[in-house]
Amino acid sequence: MMIKKTDNINRSQRLFIELGTDLFLESHTSGQSTSSRLIGMQVGKYLIVQMSDHQWVQNCISPGDSLQAKYILADDVFGFNTRIIKAIKDPDHLLFLEYPQKVKSCNVRSNKRVECFLPVKITIDTLILEGTITNISKNGCLCNMDNCPDIDSSSPPLVTLQLPYGQLETLSIQGEIQNMRLKDSKTFLGILFQDLNGFSQKVLTSLVPALNI
Repeated sequence: MMIKKTDNINRSQRLFIELGTDLFLESHTSGQSTSSRLIGMQVGKYLIVQMSDHQWVQNCISPGDSLQAKYILADDVFGFNTRIIKAIKDPDHLLFLEYPQKVKSCNVRSNKRVECFLPVKITIDTLILEGTITNISKNGCLCNMDNCPDIDSSSPPLVTLQLPYGQLETLSIQGEIQNMRLKDSKTFLGILFQDLNGFSQKVLTSLVPALNI
């Protein structure tokens, strides 16, 4: 009986990322970005990511396109460069990506974030959404929302955050969406604050005492 010889796998190439992790993909050519989910891999050869129907239609997906992928691990953001090997639509919208040669920390969080639970209203153009801020720093915050309608992530829009404080007061903060990821029915928005003035810093510190501003 002939035994087929399998390829030797270099275990040092293993990517320390769990299946089900959200990957944020950005095209080097068009600059368009979208979210996806890692569902499989062959160590040293390729990754398999899944996209939603809407994301597939919204983004121009072509084999050979170069991408930058980012993901969150242990409260840090990591990234790597890759290329689309193959794209299939049936039975699911899947991308086969080149296995990364190098993964690096993006170090985008220059200030430590503090966990919190702050109700917030988010205005994007004419769209008003209700959500929760789950962590915050002096530079930005992470918001999550349930059953959020589709947001065009190809050109990160400006947003206005409205946080209630005191008895009837509301603090308005301008920001810009830096990244967006989907998980089940939840949408997570990473928002960078713009021109946070002294009054806004004081109110945020009263809402989140552990926040050092």
